[in-house]
Amino acid sequence: MKYVLTILQISCLLTIYLIGVLIQKVCNLTVPGSIIGMILLFGALYFRIIKREWITLGSSLLLKYLPMLFIPATVGVIDYLDLFMGSGLITIGIVLVSTIIVMVTSARISDVLLTRGEDANKDKGLHL
Repeated sequence: MKYVLTILQISCLLTIYLIGVLIQKVCNLTVPGSIIGMILLFGALYFRIIKREWITLGSSLLLKYLPMLFIPATVGVIDYLDLFMGSGLITIGIVLVSTIIVMVTSARISDVLLTRGEDANKDKGLHL
């Protein structure tokens, strides 16, 4: 039963992604469809159109294997090493700074969301 539920949840996430891609193509936007899909998912979760429990198993599974999905893209960069010649230090600097920005932003957002969740549970009388 858990596997069927996980597949359904991943299908829900995939559907939201495909809706984002469709919006991007129909409106001829320069923003990638995946980003539009993430914004749609965020809005649906924020306004409680979709409950977090409806996608928890599927999203946890996808996040568990997310680093493995980056391996082909990283290996693909090897084909374009000549483009990076002479700008290696700049590229390394950009990668480090952008990684730090992403880490700090993610930590702050997680902290706010966890605090908000704890406050909501206290209001309901639930204890974690």
